Amino acid sequence: MSLFIFQFSNFAGEVYRVEVNGKFIGLGSSYYNLNDASSVFYNPSLINSSNESLFFGFGVLYEGINAVSISYKLKNKPYGIGLYLLLTDNIEFTSLPDTTQPPSENNKPYITSIENYKASAIYFSGGYKNFGISAKILYQGISNYQAFGFGVDLATSFKNFSVILKDFLPSFLYWNSKTMEFIPPIIIISTYSNYKNFLFSSSLDISTLENRNFDRIISFNNFSAGIRFGIEYNLNIVSIRGGFRNSKPSFGFGINYKNYSIDYGSFYHSDLGLTHRTSLILKF
Repeated sequence: MSLFIFQFSNFAGEVYRVEVNGKFIGLGSSYYNLNDASSVFYNPSLINSSNESLFFGFGVLYEGINAVSISYKLKNKPYGIGLYLLLTDNIEFTSLPDTTQPPSENNKPYITSIENYKASAIYFSGGYKNFGISAKILYQGISNYQAFGFGVDLATSFKNFSVILKDFLPSFLYWNSKTMEFIPPIIIISTYSNYKNFLFSSSLDISTLENRNFDRIISFNNFSAGIRFGIEYNLNIVSIRGGFRNSKPSFGFGINYKNYSIDYGSFYHSDLGLTHRTSLILKF
């Protein structure tokens, strides 16, 4: 008889929540009014109002870990598709000469293999009026361990407000080791305003089953919340940005020329230092 283990995982979904949009990062990860192909990943309720466009994003998280996203918003259709990849190489698997004893001077760990880890998600997104949905096919794998899963994101927007529910239901991963992980949902409430050449943005995200303090400003038992802010000053072709992901500062800039946009964003992590994101948007 096969044994299936069902559990909520605090970390199963973290690899799918790495943002690689340079503008988004530069604004403290608080701006969700992205009217281009990147809305496939961030806010599918805007797909219906977005023009045909192509998005490419790349992120250097820290040494050896990179994230890539590419998406396309179809011409004259309220649909978009996207692919997200996170890659980590040179992960050392080790063992002990005597596995019945703890590590010691006479029982030192040795490397048995060097493996690569990959997480991916294929997005199929659609919008109707002020509502949107993204269906996600999920994959994770390292060595002989592999998992496939499925997830759904929901969103709605009204004027300058957006509400996004990521991993509704919630999402799940089924491993070939006969275990199943559920990814807890997260609710995001975002707003923005414009004043002359300035853009101001803010967001609040609420999640459960996190029970940790990383990147969270409020944490209580199995509940946590994060507050983020951003500001942009637009100089026509060049935009300068800054923000805060809770207490962590971020900064960035963008270059907009005709139908092209190049954006860079970075934020500081107290343990990992600066992480970098660069993205390109082509509007047709």
